[in-house]
Amino acid sequence: MRQAQASPDDIDLTTLGATLKRAATKLIALSLIAGTLTYITLSTIAPQFEANAELAIVAKSALNPFTGPDPQNSSADLASRMDKEAINTHVRAIQSPDLVEKVAGALRLAGRAEFNPVIGPVDTFSGVLRALGLSGVQSKLSDNDRVLNEVSKRLVVFSPESSRAITIAFTSVDPQLAADFANNLATSYREKLANATVAETSAVQDQLAPRIARLQEEAAKADQDVANFRNKAGLIGGGSQKTPINEQQLGEITSELTKVKTARSTAESRAKSARELMRKGTPEVIPEAQRSPLIQALITQRVAVERDILKRSTSLKPAHPIMKQLQADLAATNRQIAGEVANLVAGLDKEAFLAAEQEQAVVASLETMKSKVAVNTTDEVELRRLEGLAASKRAELERLRAQFEANRARTESAAVPVEAQILNLARTPNVSKFPKKLPYTLLVMVAMLLLGTAVVITAGLARGARSASPREDRLREEIAAATSQPELRTPAALTPTLERVRRNEPPAPLSAAPPPVPAPQQSGIGNFLTISDVPALATHLLEIAAGSTSGFRTLIATRVTPGKAADLAVETAAHLSAGGKQTLIIDWSLEGTGISRPLSLPNAPGFIELLTSKATFADVVRWVPGTQIHIIPSGWAVAGGPESLDADQLNLILDALDEAYDHIIVVGKYENARSLFEAIQGRFDAGIVAFDENDRQRVLDDPADTFLGFEVADIELIRFEPSRQGSENAA
Repeated sequence: MRQAQASPDDIDLTTLGATLKRAATKLIALSLIAGTLTYITLSTIAPQFEANAELAIVAKSALNPFTGPDPQNSSADLASRMDKEAINTHVRAIQSPDLVEKVAGALRLAGRAEFNPVIGPVDTFSGVLRALGLSGVQSKLSDNDRVLNEVSKRLVVFSPESSRAITIAFTSVDPQLAADFANNLATSYREKLANATVAETSAVQDQLAPRIARLQEEAAKADQDVANFRNKAGLIGGGSQKTPINEQQLGEITSELTKVKTARSTAESRAKSARELMRKGTPEVIPEAQRSPLIQALITQRVAVERDILKRSTSLKPAHPIMKQLQADLAATNRQIAGEVANLVAGLDKEAFLAAEQEQAVVASLETMKSKVAVNTTDEVELRRLEGLAASKRAELERLRAQFEANRARTESAAVPVEAQILNLARTPNVSKFPKKLPYTLLVMVAMLLLGTAVVITAGLARGARSASPREDRLREEIAAATSQPELRTPAALTPTLERVRRNEPPAPLSAAPPPVPAPQQSGIGNFLTISDVPALATHLLEIAAGSTSGFRTLIATRVTPGKAADLAVETAAHLSAGGKQTLIIDWSLEGTGISRPLSLPNAPGFIELLTSKATFADVVRWVPGTQIHIIPSGWAVAGGPESLDADQLNLILDALDEAYDHIIVVGKYENARSLFEAIQGRFDAGIVAFDENDRQRVLDDPADTFLGFEVADIELIRFEPSRQGSENAA
C-alpha cells in the first residue's frame, strides 16, 4: 500500500534548493549593497598604522649593590630577575602613567586632534559620529588626562610566551608618530632603569663609607686583644701555623711514641723468630745470621771440612787419624757457628728490651705534656673566641671594601649595564593596520550572504509549516468549487467510449455481490497480474480498493498511442464510476502531449499550472458529462524537465485530491510516469503497465518485483495487454 501522507514538517532538499535559487538574485544584490556600504564607511575612517619596538630582558649584570660581588648571591639574584613574574613587572612598568606622560609631552601629543578630541575630529567618520551625538568630548578632563586616555587605547605592551622579549606596539594615524612613540618609550624606560640603578648605588656608597671606617677600628682592636691575651696566658705560638708551643710539643711526642712502638714491635718479632729457628736447629736461615760475614765464613769452612771428609771416606776408615782430625775440625766449626748465632739472638733480645724501655720513657713524657695542655684549656677557649671575633671583623671589612670598589663604576648612568636591551627599533610602517577595506568588505558580503541564506531557509521552513493546513483547506475548497460546476457538452471523442461502457453490464455496487467476470489471466512472471479486459481490470481495482479510507491511487504507465491510453483511462474510470466511486483522471505529461487532445479537451491550463500555482482547481478540473468522472489535463510542457518538479507540492496536491475523490487514475507515458513515481517516492496503491503486441517482449523482460525500474513492495502490479478481439470491437 501507499505510504503515509507527506508531513509538512518533512524537509526536502530539492525544495530548499529551489527556494534558494529563486532568492539568489536578491541575496546577491543584498550582499553587494552591504559590501558597498561597508567599503564607503571604511573609506571615511582614517587609516591607522602600528609600529613595534622590542626590548629584551637580559642578565647584563646580576650584581646587587646591597649583597656585594658574591657569586652565590649573584646567581640567586639573577634567577629572581629573569623569572616570568619579573618580566611581567617590566611590562607593567613600561605602561606607567608617569613614563607615558613624559613621552607624550616630548612628542607634543596634546596638540594633535587624534589624542586631544577638543581640537576636532580626526576623520570624517569621527565627525559624523560626533554630529549624531554618538561620540562626545570629555570636557571636564584636563589635556594630559585626555592624552593619557587616548594613548592607553593605542598602546599595547606584551611579552610573548616562553620569551624574555617585550614588544611595545603603538597605533596612530601618523606612521612616523607611531614609530617615534614606540622608540621614545623604549629609550625612556632604559634611561629610567639606569638612573634608578645609579641612585640606588649612590645611596649604598654613602652608607658604606662610614661602616668601613668603623670596621677598620674594630678589626684592629680585635687583633690587639688576641695578641695581649696570648702573651698573658703564655699561649705563644711557634712556626708558621701560629700554634701554641705546648700543643706543638704534644703533637711531636705523640708522633715519637708511634715510632717507638713500631720499633719495639719490630725488634720483638725479630728476636722471637730467631729463637724459634734456633730451637728447630736451622740457625743459618735467620735473616741476621745470613747478613753476618763471620757466620757465613764459618758455614763455608764447615762445608769445606764436610767435603774433605766425604772425599777421604772412600779410601780411609773412620779410625784413621786423618779422619779423626777432620771430624774434630767439623765439631769445632759447628760449635763456633752455634756460639755466634747465640750471641746474635742475645743481641736481638737486648734490642727488643731497649725498644720497650724507650717506649715507656716516651709514654711518660706524653702524660706529662698532656697535664700541661689540660691546664691551659680554658685560656685556649678564650683565645679561640677572640681570634674568631677578629676574623669575622676582618671578613666583614674585606667584603665591604670589595663592594665599595665594585660600586664605584656604577655611579654613572652611562657605565651602568641595564637589563633592558633594545632588540629592534620601530620602523615607520607603510601599510595600515586598520581598516582593511577589501578584506572587511568581502567578509561583510560573505556574512550577509550566509545570513540571508539562513533567513531564507528558516522562513521557507516556517512558512511551509505554518501554512500547511491552510493550504490543504484552500485546495479542498477549490476542489469542491470545481466539482460543483454545471455539466458541459460531451466532446465527440468521448462518445464511442461512453457508449461502449453503457453497452457493457456495469459492476454492481460493493455492498452487493459482484457479478461473475472472467478470471484474470496470470502471467506467472514475478508478482505481476496480467489482465487483457477493461471490465476485469476495473473489477480488480474495486476489489483491492475495498476498505480504503482515502483516495485510491493508480498509476498507468503506457507504451501505447495517446488515443489508446485515453480510451483505457476513460473506460476504466467509467466502470469505477459505475461501481459507485467518484473518479478523477490526471493527464500526466511533461511535454504537454498527453491524452487531453485525443479526448478533444483543452490542454491548458492543466496539472502543470496547478503544480506551479499558476491556476486553481476551478481552472483545471474538467467534467465528463453524464458521469462522475473528472479529468485534469496535463498543461503546458515543463521547462526545467523532471528535476524542476516540486515533490512537496506534488504530494500536497495529491493528498488533497485523496480527500475529494475515491479513486485517482494518473495516466502518462512510460518515461513521464517513471519521473513522477520517483519524485513522490512511489506513493501509489496500484501500478499498471499498458502495452500492445509490439512492446510485449520488452515489458515481459522487466525484473520481478520492479515497477518502472524501481524495486517496490506493497503495490499492486498489473500488466494490461488488450486482447485482439477487444481491440477489434473498440475499433
